[in-house]
Amino acid sequence: MDLEGSVGFGQHGSSREASTRSALLRARSIVTMAAATTLSASAISMLVGCETGTTAGDADVMEAPRDEDRDEDRDEDRGEDVEPANATSGMASAAASDPVKAVALKPIEVVVPGTSVTLVMRPIAPDVGDPFYVATTEATWDLYDAFIFNLDTDAGESTEASDAVTRPSKPYVLADRGYGHAGYGLLSASPAAVERFVEWLSIKTGRKIRVPTEAEMRHLLETSGIDDAEARIASGWFEENAEYSTHAVGSKPVDANGLHDIWGNLSEYAIAPDGTWVVMGGSFIDPVADVGLDYRIPFTTDWNADDPQIPKSPWWLASNDWVGVRLVCDP
Repeated sequence: MDLEGSVGFGQHGSSREASTRSALLRARSIVTMAAATTLSASAISMLVGCETGTTAGDADVMEAPRDEDRDEDRDEDRGEDVEPANATSGMASAAASDPVKAVALKPIEVVVPGTSVTLVMRPIAPDVGDPFYVATTEATWDLYDAFIFNLDTDAGESTEASDAVTRPSKPYVLADRGYGHAGYGLLSASPAAVERFVEWLSIKTGRKIRVPTEAEMRHLLETSGIDDAEARIASGWFEENAEYSTHAVGSKPVDANGLHDIWGNLSEYAIAPDGTWVVMGGSFIDPVADVGLDYRIPFTTDWNADDPQIPKSPWWLASNDWVGVRLVCDP
């Protein structure tokens, strides 16, 4: 799959013309991907630390899954205790509707068997809706590699249920676009791929891992304590300071919720009330002045317009290098 191409943009009130952005990003993409397309499959395997293989499921139709179809480091800066890995929260269903009790919960560490990743998650109690846990960083390639390359199986840490999850096809160019891999946020994964990813994680961890709802994501943005452009530049990566690249997760200070990069670096998926997918929070390609609470871009298949395959891949977004995902889970 050719990951080169212009980026399709949704409507989020940008002060720049979409055509200007597209031309700029196409030029950048050509430069960053030229070297990548010359790499052999074995060289790419070395970069991700595993051998590529074959995976079923490429014939699936790419679309944003709807609600009814969906079944990283300890935060030392905040000096709070963390529950043991995969520990049960201990909060009964009655307490789940009580934000006061939810606030008393401590952060948790969720070990993903067969990987090198432990998800550090913090409890959040919105004014409306149930409490939930949220990962302190965007999901990384370290974890996604284990999923798509079956590294948990190779490590002898898979189960019949986790092996049964359909896994996306392996990329045969650098899916990270050369921005960075270990410790960098996963990008260019389609909603269909992310759906399988969280299904696999839920089986692996015994927790209900999922994509945040739009209301949950908005709450995280509203309560971040990052309320203006100056504060966003200080705590996130945008056009002004990113130098046309994503950056390692957690390389900026945490916000009021103890989260990194809730603003900037990668725009993050969320599930709208109608079950469709949107992205929020802005990214490294956005001018900081264009990013606010009204930044909300619906998923579109135009983000895969430059995929030359017939049919186009349901798993990867050839024309989008600025969307990632943050994982949440229910108590």
